[in-house]
Amino acid sequence: MARKGSQKVKTGCLTCKARKVKCDETKPHCERCTSTSRKCDGYDPPQVGVYSWLELLGKKPILPVIASRRNTQESRALEFYHRVIAPSFTLFPEDDFWTKMVAQASYSEPAVRHAVIAISCIYEQIGETPCDLLLAPKGRYAMGHYNQALQQLTKTRDESVVLFVCVLFVCIEALRENKDAAIAHCRHGIMIYNSARSGGGAAWVREYLLPTFVRLSAFPFFFGGTLETIPGLSGAEEEDISGAHNSFNVSRYRIDLLIARCIRFVRSCDPPAPGLPKPAPDVIALQQRERLDDMLDEWLRNFETFKLENLKSDSVGLYLLLQMKCLSGKIWISACTEDSEMAFDQNLPLFRQIVEMARLVVASEMKQRKPGESSKHKFIFEMGYLPTLYFVVIKCRDLETRISALAYLTALSADYENLWNASLLYSVGKRVIELEHGTMFELRSLDGSAIPPPEELRVRDAIITRDAEVRSKKGGRSVRHRRVNFMVRDDNRLALIDEWVEVHSLDNLPTPRGFCSKLRTKVGLPVGIRISP
Repeated sequence: MARKGSQKVKTGCLTCKARKVKCDETKPHCERCTSTSRKCDGYDPPQVGVYSWLELLGKKPILPVIASRRNTQESRALEFYHRVIAPSFTLFPEDDFWTKMVAQASYSEPAVRHAVIAISCIYEQIGETPCDLLLAPKGRYAMGHYNQALQQLTKTRDESVVLFVCVLFVCIEALRENKDAAIAHCRHGIMIYNSARSGGGAAWVREYLLPTFVRLSAFPFFFGGTLETIPGLSGAEEEDISGAHNSFNVSRYRIDLLIARCIRFVRSCDPPAPGLPKPAPDVIALQQRERLDDMLDEWLRNFETFKLENLKSDSVGLYLLLQMKCLSGKIWISACTEDSEMAFDQNLPLFRQIVEMARLVVASEMKQRKPGESSKHKFIFEMGYLPTLYFVVIKCRDLETRISALAYLTALSADYENLWNASLLYSVGKRVIELEHGTMFELRSLDGSAIPPPEELRVRDAIITRDAEVRSKKGGRSVRHRRVNFMVRDDNRLALIDEWVEVHSLDNLPTPRGFCSKLRTKVGLPVGIRISP
């Protein structure tokens, strides 16, 4: 056995390396030397293009070395990412994960660079069917860099690097609309995060990656993830998030964490198998629901207090988005313990508040937008307006409210929000309304029953399959179709309505302006919001 202290030391100051002891790597002089009155000889200069994570995330940007530029195609992909993609990947200007962290790490970490090139090339092909990716030269080029990123990742044992790149892999698969692979990367990342919490990079991981993983921990449950397959985030599940909000980022982190907790609770109330009735909630489940509802109410109160002092006209939409998420969480946990779809009806005031907030966002954006400017995002990595408004469309049975939500969905949603596809969800939501209200409608005219549909007509779930077709209509126009299974209750048994749904393009649909009538009920506006329609 080797003598203690004789192991090979690869990092640290020159003095500790010479002594073959572990260095604490404090700069400019390590504490191990100074605390024992030794002279610390400092550190070797870093290799060109190699930086620590703290240096990568410092305030002063690290510029790439011109001599290290790769071939023209790589350079173009990286430039396209920096100038076009990164600024548009989030709705939140203060979130610098894509614009700063990823952009700068792409010059230092080979796995990050290859992943960014893949993201850049796939992004340019958004809208194509997933199977087309490998048929196009740019798609094959993207997949080549994706594979190289995977290979580079096998060469590192740094868990912070693995976690960082894992987020990029989830993004790649979301861009490809490959939900199974995206969820697999997400699950793998959460497992690594849970083990990295106690490691040497735990502080860095918590500060810079935890908010992203909190959001990632929720989305798999919307696409088939279960409590057995998606682990919770260690520490975050029990974190105390009470008290005043001292920044918008704190507000955002807390509501994201609450939504993650809510979705896990909702899934815990699911029946043991599709088609079976939900079990009656036990006392523990009811107490958990009450605690979650109390925490959501407390978040709303604290957020409204914070908003009164900090709201600016150009951030109205983001403030309202967080509140819309909170209200949708309250609705979901209140109804998830019931086996009847009628349970959602008691939340009509909250559904209407969400739609009213969407109207205010549209009004605000119209005021802020310059002539000819579009605020539409092609792809964002997070849950924006789309999931919440789609939730209103399929679960609120008040015809006027859900039609308004459908219209605002077209105006506010990005084309793609992680794995959510706006055109697809609009089309499925429209068909749900038609099935439940017995009407075929266009946004320009509303026909059909305004009476809430009975239980037996309500769609309990819309299962969007991967089966897709392109069909020709009169005039030679090609129209995409997607196979959807609509789950309904038939004589106390669940049945599936199997349909091919036409996927509408959102480009030619009318905007909500001039379409959505005022809601029949007066809704109290959120504190701090004063915008004319």
